[in-house]
Amino acid sequence: MAGSYLTEQGYRIIERNWKIRGGELDLVCTQQKRIIFVEVKTRTPDAMGHPLESLGFKQKKQLLRTAGMYLSRHRLWSRECRFDFICVTVGREVQIDHVQNAIEFSPVGGGHTPWQPW
Repeated sequence: MAGSYLTEQGYRIIERNWKIRGGELDLVCTQQKRIIFVEVKTRTPDAMGHPLESLGFKQKKQLLRTAGMYLSRHRLWSRECRFDFICVTVGREVQIDHVQNAIEFSPVGGGHTPWQPW
């Protein structure tokens, strides 16, 4: 459902469930020249708290590491990137919440986005 939603929004999905030892990227998309890593969570309407709260510091760190490996393996370090979060709530109706730039880190260097330290 998240993939269909993103496609309708003009994203092009280039990877689904990309895995390396110790990490996984749910979706890797492109939109114009930007690479977008998307974390997808599915919930029921009675789940407590905001879905974005499920992304803890440890998981964010792991996602950054995995995205770095993806960029390295595909030689894409020069591309602008961001992390998005999609929550699919499944109940009587399906609701999709899309948060752009869901993971932001302070810049260490002069990268194109806050989490790119290069």
